[in-house]
Amino acid sequence: MLAGTGCTDSTTGPRESGDTITVVFRDGTEPIPSYTGTRDAVIRDGPTLAMRTSNDGTSPLDTLGVIRIEEMLYERRMLLRFDLTSITDCAKVTGAMLTISVEPEDTNRTVWLDAWEATVPAAYPGSWVEGFLNEGVSWLYVDEGVSPWTVPGGDHLGLMDSRPVKSDTTVYFELDPARVERWIKVPSVNDGVLIIPRTAGQQTFLHVYMRENAAEALRPELTVRYLKGG
Repeated sequence: MLAGTGCTDSTTGPRESGDTITVVFRDGTEPIPSYTGTRDAVIRDGPTLAMRTSNDGTSPLDTLGVIRIEEMLYERRMLLRFDLTSITDCAKVTGAMLTISVEPEDTNRTVWLDAWEATVPAAYPGSWVEGFLNEGVSWLYVDEGVSPWTVPGGDHLGLMDSRPVKSDTTVYFELDPARVERWIKVPSVNDGVLIIPRTAGQQTFLHVYMRENAAEALRPELTVRYLKGG
């Protein structure tokens, strides 16, 4: 993987190939050890209001998929967002890959995950709030119970990638370069990615590592390749 400390210093910054730069974003390691620009949270549907209005925003490990509770199936979705404002010389994004580390609960079953571009209601000033403990973004709200999603479970735009997970421990999503470029050039529209599991009429889930995990290599990661401007 390629990493760096900025976008203009070719000595200590991202590795370059001609006019192409690759930058990796992962809390605590890349592009610099002090980077803490990742935000992630799992939001839950469920039979109680408490489940639909809370998240474990500081949990190092969470559950993603479809869970059976009281004979009903409920989804657990994942939101991720990366601060990309250190990229200041981008002319065109040529590729972007989101990586998450997982532990399947049942390797005999396949969990399909769809990566959508997340968005928040137009009237909301800012992006979704990761929160602390049980506060912050939830199945019903963008923030701590004040501003609701337009659609419960998180508003989203176009589908960017789909991946099957069976015995995999790492999942790679190819993100739409044009959307990532827009996040870089207009940071206010960067609401990140919403990962939605497909419901197949049965319980299928996996454990996913979050940015707070002590194992740095297992934290969510975004790799961006772009052509320099100017």
